[in-house]
Amino acid sequence: MPTRTFWLISTSGLTPFLVCLALAYRTPLDSALHDAAVRTFLVYAALTLSFLGGARWGAELARAPEAPKLWRMVAAALPSIVGLAALLPQTPYKAALGLLMLSGGIQLGWDLAASRLGLLPAWNARVRTVMTVAGTLCSLALWPAIA
Repeated sequence: MPTRTFWLISTSGLTPFLVCLALAYRTPLDSALHDAAVRTFLVYAALTLSFLGGARWGAELARAPEAPKLWRMVAAALPSIVGLAALLPQTPYKAALGLLMLSGGIQLGWDLAASRLGLLPAWNARVRTVMTVAGTLCSLALWPAIA
């Protein structure tokens, strides 16, 4: 079970989302600072998604260092590709945010299943659920602030 310190570290990961939200709502829609806040929010969400994929890659290597399951390795690499797609210059902000939220939900489902199967620690399901719900709520809060 994670300690208070672990929870503090985990929940502190919400700080960039909250700062970007505050800036997005406190600046005019057509300002450079507003655009930077929205873009930074999206970049941080994509980085977070990529981090989760990397954690799954590492978990699979730890589970079977000599014979990891190919499909798990491929699935673990996909969040980075999805994050990149969300950040392409031609991807509208709302489409990027929707893609990142959907991908985060899929990642959560995979993590919950892996925790039930013993592929990830049991406490991981609780941490991932709390963090995904919080991140999704931040994303939904950003939605109206995107032009």
